[in-house]
Amino acid sequence: MKRISALSFLPILLGALPAQANTVAGLDGRLDVVDNFTYQGRRGAAHPNGEVGFAMLNTMCNPGSVVIPWQAAMQPNHPKFGFIAVRESGGRMVQISDRSYCKHAFTSTNFSGACGTCLNPGTGSLMGLRCSDTYGVGNNADRNWLGPAPEIDPWLGTWNPVGSYFDQGDPNVGPPGNNDGARSTVNTNGDEVKNRVTIRESELLVANARFFYGIHLIHQGESVANRGDNLASRGFNPTWNGSSWNTPNNSVGQVWGSVLQHWQGATLTSASNGNDDGRFFVAVKTSTLGGGQYRYEYAVHNVDNSRGGATFRVPLGNGAVTGNYFFRDIDTNALNDWTVAQVGGELVFTAPAGNSLDWNSIYNFGFDCNIAPGQGAVFLDEARIGAGALTVTVVSTIPGGMPVASVETVGTGCGGTQCTANVFYESFGSAAAFDLANSGLTMSLSGNTYQVGNGTGTFVPVSGSSVNLGLGDDTRASVALPFALPILGGTTNTLWVCSNGFVSTTDNGTSFTPALSGVTGGAYCWYGAWFDLNPAASGGGRVYVDSSPAMVRITWDGVYRYNTTLPNTFQLQFLPNGTVHVIWQTMNTGGAAMVAWTVGAGAVDPGPRDISATRAAGWSLCNGGIPNLALAAAPRPVLGSTVVLTTSNIPAGTLFGSVLLSFQQAVPPQDLTVYGMPGCVGHVVNGVSHLFVPGANPTSQMNLGIPSSTSFTGLPIVGQSFSYGPLLTPIGVIASNGVVLVIGQV
Repeated sequence: MKRISALSFLPILLGALPAQANTVAGLDGRLDVVDNFTYQGRRGAAHPNGEVGFAMLNTMCNPGSVVIPWQAAMQPNHPKFGFIAVRESGGRMVQISDRSYCKHAFTSTNFSGACGTCLNPGTGSLMGLRCSDTYGVGNNADRNWLGPAPEIDPWLGTWNPVGSYFDQGDPNVGPPGNNDGARSTVNTNGDEVKNRVTIRESELLVANARFFYGIHLIHQGESVANRGDNLASRGFNPTWNGSSWNTPNNSVGQVWGSVLQHWQGATLTSASNGNDDGRFFVAVKTSTLGGGQYRYEYAVHNVDNSRGGATFRVPLGNGAVTGNYFFRDIDTNALNDWTVAQVGGELVFTAPAGNSLDWNSIYNFGFDCNIAPGQGAVFLDEARIGAGALTVTVVSTIPGGMPVASVETVGTGCGGTQCTANVFYESFGSAAAFDLANSGLTMSLSGNTYQVGNGTGTFVPVSGSSVNLGLGDDTRASVALPFALPILGGTTNTLWVCSNGFVSTTDNGTSFTPALSGVTGGAYCWYGAWFDLNPAASGGGRVYVDSSPAMVRITWDGVYRYNTTLPNTFQLQFLPNGTVHVIWQTMNTGGAAMVAWTVGAGAVDPGPRDISATRAAGWSLCNGGIPNLALAAAPRPVLGSTVVLTTSNIPAGTLFGSVLLSFQQAVPPQDLTVYGMPGCVGHVVNGVSHLFVPGANPTSQMNLGIPSSTSFTGLPIVGQSFSYGPLLTPIGVIASNGVVLVIGQV
């Protein structure tokens, strides 16, 4: 496959996609429930000219693969919650609440809920795997834990307690106490509205309106890919009863995502500043006024863009005439409203100093125009200096439209296998829940697969020939095997035995707290019964090994749970053909325990399994399978930009590969079976091949430069990757999916 440079405007260079800063792999918080929007008090002039304070309930849980830090202030790393209320009326969706103070979460109660059975970490300063926590209305209304939104970086999820509102106190305690990182007193002087979700009463009295409230959950280090369930909202109906406000939920149930999705008839899109900053959501609604005039209404929600928006620019078609401008922010100060002017081919709304569109805020922009709507993009220029580009481009509806760049994935790659079950586990929350005593299971190895089912092994008691491993509390020892033990992906000549009930192929530590994060992030391991065991306890049993060319047995013989006299006897048997028997005898776990097997770091969590209920039918395990070769392209091919083509899932042992590029797509795709590639299809016609040599890297990237000339607008580029090496097809070549890029002006 010779590299050809016929596409002279497409320079091919090695490149790398930037990563989102401070991301913690596996960290994922879910905002599970938003509820109970509740009146807290009012202030100011007599009804209906006063201000009202509200608070709401939320429940969140941890569906991720790592625990979530939950340090109370004045420590920085804990979840934060922002609150919002909006109204749809008169063809607009507007924010009616202030930019609320944010809840700083202070402890996790760690109960089982929507994310499954909680693996309680034993401390409120962490949210355990699958654990849930509810902050009721009273908690979320507590001003001792409500701080200003500007102190939080919504993109990184960070907060600095030093010099914060909590540090300064209210009123400000002055130096040095207002900048020492220690909490100072917050005194609201009986004001029932201050720092709570604040709404002017007049905003709640608009006839024929629809009302909604929502919450935004923020975590330090959470990937944007995991933030789809961090915003949630639902509808409510406000009524004044003569002395207070009633705000019951209505028939509009809870949904995840920007609250702007409730705007009827509007189109909602979003974009971010790459991996350097967060997202703006833009909702647009257009209408025909008659006489060749059209109305454009935009609502822009800054979800987590830390730098904020300073201008909102709408491209205009040739001959555009605009008027009847509208702007709304979230205060009543007309002196800080954004200005508007038609500048060249754009209508530009510009913020004055001090009123940028910051996170957890929705601003509105509107105008009339003599040009009909079409697809294009709007632009938000950043308000502050920071990482990344100065402008965020959001595909939207604009007068006249503009060619929009696009990326489409077609088909699927080939060469992979479907087996992905490389872990199983069951967590037992109490001693009574452990139901495996006097039973067993067997793992039979065949090639790259374990078949797990009812136990076929026979427990062998320890004897005079058994060797005491001499394990103490929270210790481990290595055992040399008399044979090479087959395991998924290879063999091992050594087993590491931990006093706390597990055996691994490499040193796996001595943790006594069963946790899913250890299973998915540790070593290749059999967890016979993982909990706090102490084989050094006086009067208790010990851990023994029996080794022969026919079998190696590891036995916990009457070992006490730590600080108890509860004996536990179980055995793991390892055979030269790779078969493993796990056999439980008398078990008194005395509390939480886990039974599991895993290939170790990178294992994919399949959810918990009821072993006793499913082992009769059995299940299969493998070492993650082999995914299909894949090709992705990002960002969109806008004129003058650079698109990164990423080939991933390159099989180990691949000698070389290529990215094939063309201006023509094969429709329908070409079946490559006749070329010795069964299950593969071709998407490119008359392509130019660009060679890569991956080595040991499972991914390869190349940069595709997009020309700046508008003459290339609308040009399609079709791409597909191929790799040669392992005999995953008769000729050793496999193919990726196809990508179709269409060059656009935005």
